Amino acid sequence: MEREIAEKRNEEVEGQDLVSLILPSSAEYVMLARLVAGQVGRLAGFEPEDVYDLKLAVTEAVTNVIRHAAVDTYEVEYRVVGRSVEVTVTDTGGGFQRADLTGQPDEQGGFGLTVIENLVDDLVLDSKGDGTRMKMVRRARDPGGQQA
Repeated sequence: MEREIAEKRNEEVEGQDLVSLILPSSAEYVMLARLVAGQVGRLAGFEPEDVYDLKLAVTEAVTNVIRHAAVDTYEVEYRVVGRSVEVTVTDTGGGFQRADLTGQPDEQGGFGLTVIENLVDDLVLDSKGDGTRMKMVRRARDPGGQQA
């Protein structure tokens, strides 16, 4: 079964660079997720400002998992696709309903998803009772600021 899963994964990402981390749900590992995001952004040809935005989006995403998912570990996958980066953060927590989020800061937080949406080009969020999967896509911009 594990071999079938590995083979399926290889087929899905053929021709793309893939880095996958399974991290403990602890603040001490946020910097690791952030460092890998920075390097992957550089591999995709990002300008420094784009690298910074990608790192901040990943920081927000993994911090949300640590604060809200109540899991021991979570996975972060990074893919370089041409001059873009796809980052998928997956946890097995209880999930949430996006409609329940107020977008206003409170003791639980409140701005994380809004910040992420403003930092990436595409965001796909799938959250159910068996976990949450967030896929973020950031495309490189040319030095003049136009999206590639």
